[in-house]
Amino acid sequence: MKKQKPRPEHDKATHRKCLQVMSIVEEEIQKAQEEREEERHKHCQLLEQFEAEKADETSKLQLAIAARDAALADSQRVRHEICELQQQLESTNAALQDQVPWNDIQLVLDQAHGDMVSTTTRFWNTIDALQNRRLASYLPGSGVTHADRAEQSGPATQGHDALLSVSESNVPLPSQQEPSATNQFGSLV
Repeated sequence: MKKQKPRPEHDKATHRKCLQVMSIVEEEIQKAQEEREEERHKHCQLLEQFEAEKADETSKLQLAIAARDAALADSQRVRHEICELQQQLESTNAALQDQVPWNDIQLVLDQAHGDMVSTTTRFWNTIDALQNRRLASYLPGSGVTHADRAEQSGPATQGHDALLSVSESNVPLPSQQEPSATNQFGSLV
């Protein structure tokens, strides 16, 4: 048996076709690799972008947490101060319960002032009356005998006798008179 020789023209055409198909396949592989490389590059860029955004958001979150912690600390401090102030207020209120209100004190002080003014006025009226009686005792017709005075040894005893004669007289003292009128605040009218 004899082997048949392949036909060279047919083999060349097949070989050319194979080379064309291989070339097409290589081009498609090259395109697929380029597309895959582009996708990988895009994915790397997206991943880097996401990492940057993640770092930014993490930083913002840490700032927000720090601000929240500071606000909580301030809130606790303010609550503590409020509690202390409430306790001080309660203790002050408890201490003030035993004290007299100012309005009551003012009324008592006004009354005491009025009484003091009235008493002072009566005192000075009494002093004036005593001085007037003493001076009146030196006038003729006062009821004090001038002969008795002449027998006395000097002016020092005359003042003493004049006071005795005034105290023996029936003239009412101002302290026995009606108190002078006062206004609503206790001062003289």
